[in-house]
Amino acid sequence: MGAGARREMSVLATIALVVVGFAGASGSGSAEGSGKQTPRPRSTAVYPVKFPNWDRPRPKPTVSYPIPGDRSH
Repeated sequence: MGAGARREMSVLATIALVVVGFAGASGSGSAEGSGKQTPRPRSTAVYPVKFPNWDRPRPKPTVSYPIPGDRSH
């Protein structure tokens, strides 16, 4: 290793351990220690799905397609 590399690696390792320690302490202690129940996921979907005006007739197009390719006449 080069000069000073060992010291830099030890500083980096210490910072990483501190970050992991704080993340572990805040993540596990808050949910268990508070005594509150977290809400359980539930379905909010309503079946059958209905869209407004689904049964209305669709308007007819005013232009007749396809338009012919040869329009030189």
